[in-house]
Amino acid sequence: MLKIARDGVHDAQAQMKELIEKGFPLVYTGDVVGTGSSRKSATNSVLWYMGDDIPYLPNKKGGGVCIGNKIAPIFYNTMEDAGALPLEMDVSELTMGRVIDIFPNKGVVTDHETGEELAQFGLKTEVLRDEVRAGGRIPLIIGRNITTKARTDLGMPATDIFRTPAPPPGLDTVKGYTLAQKMVGKACGVEGVLPGQFCEPAMTTVGSQDTTGPMTRDELKDLACLGFSADLVMQSFCHTAAYPKPSDVAMQFTLPDFIRNRGGSHSGSVMVSFTHGSTAC
Repeated sequence: MLKIARDGVHDAQAQMKELIEKGFPLVYTGDVVGTGSSRKSATNSVLWYMGDDIPYLPNKKGGGVCIGNKIAPIFYNTMEDAGALPLEMDVSELTMGRVIDIFPNKGVVTDHETGEELAQFGLKTEVLRDEVRAGGRIPLIIGRNITTKARTDLGMPATDIFRTPAPPPGLDTVKGYTLAQKMVGKACGVEGVLPGQFCEPAMTTVGSQDTTGPMTRDELKDLACLGFSADLVMQSFCHTAAYPKPSDVAMQFTLPDFIRNRGGSHSGSVMVSFTHGSTAC
């Protein structure tokens, strides 16, 4: 992370250790944050230095704050999943080593020493507050669903304790939906959905490939998943390593049983690519 020197950054790991000694949490800040792959591994790298320890769970962290003038959507989402607080704002005054105070309710960032206002911001959604409090977006969704099911079984009305996303503009005046919007809407039990509209589709089929299999396995362990509720859960090996390392061999040997023991299925597959007259299998 930050291995290429830039303004104010010449040895990122050493500099971060020096900043931690000041006694304040670190905030990852950049102009454009999350370019490139932006997978879960990128979020884990940031939180390893800037996140909070999770009690009784070694070698993994959550929480933390990430600020960018622009944060890539997929990186923003994975930060939400980790219980972090991603914020978009003008970062021109947020220089390396500066101590700042963040006021999420006011939407203001100030200098810790002088109180000078450095930037203003707004939350993308009010639900972000619940996600941070719950330790991540996934724990919040699960907790919300369990609460709904329990209250329904007990004959209790729906709770208003959870924040709900604001509906997108034009929802009341829509005249029709595209085919894709209808397909997602059918899975959600409605006629259609619009961009920006919150929905929770019923998942009947789940697919995972081997390159993301180990990460999927770890997340299922975190959720204490002992059995899949979807009708079909498939783990495939479609990008097996050409020169497997010992960790690849162990993963390919143990991952199928992990999926099968939870009611899923495992399949091997071959991907063929045609490029400029040559073939690769």
